[in-house]
Amino acid sequence: MPELTARRAWLALELPWQHAMTMAWKSYRDGGVAVGAVITDDAGTVLGSGRNQRFSAVAPRGLLAHAELEALAAVPDDKERARGTRLYTTLHPCPMCLGATVVARVGHLAFGAFDPTWLGIEQMPQLNDEVRHRWPTVEGPLPGPIGEWLAVLPCLNTSGTLVRAMQRVSPVRAQLARAIAKTLGSGGRLPETPDLALDRVWDLLLAA
Repeated sequence: MPELTARRAWLALELPWQHAMTMAWKSYRDGGVAVGAVITDDAGTVLGSGRNQRFSAVAPRGLLAHAELEALAAVPDDKERARGTRLYTTLHPCPMCLGATVVARVGHLAFGAFDPTWLGIEQMPQLNDEVRHRWPTVEGPLPGPIGEWLAVLPCLNTSGTLVRAMQRVSPVRAQLARAIAKTLGSGGRLPETPDLALDRVWDLLLAA
């Protein structure tokens, strides 16, 4: 079996995942929280994408500027077409974004890693029949080094709630985030693309 390398792992990803990770990396390079999201139709064509712009210098920004909300703006108004859409997001949606996903009638949710801030939110379908009826099919998190990468990526540019939750839920993963941030450097030293960033920290992810 050939050795798993960062390049092989990147090329094995579906194109929507590559797109979502590129959006997350763009947010990180701009000094924001590294989360990216993509909406596709049932044929896999990208309809829209978004990135977290919580700390963006320009609008939209602020507490509600989440990647999923930006991507969800591309969901068709027609209910039947909406049920054929798929949301790919690098981090499991928060309550706001998950609620918007359900209201928009997105048919399938694929997430890269759990958000330790909102563990248990996946139990929302138990609330009532209407929520259960509208709930998308769900897959995730992604396995292996890619999954570890997406779990720690949003922790690299912030010291807020998510980092504190990660420290509480998974101290080892929080330590990995610190090691990766140190290895990546900052500013002009950052790799331009997510695949190059993966290559730089691949040994750390394999060890995890």
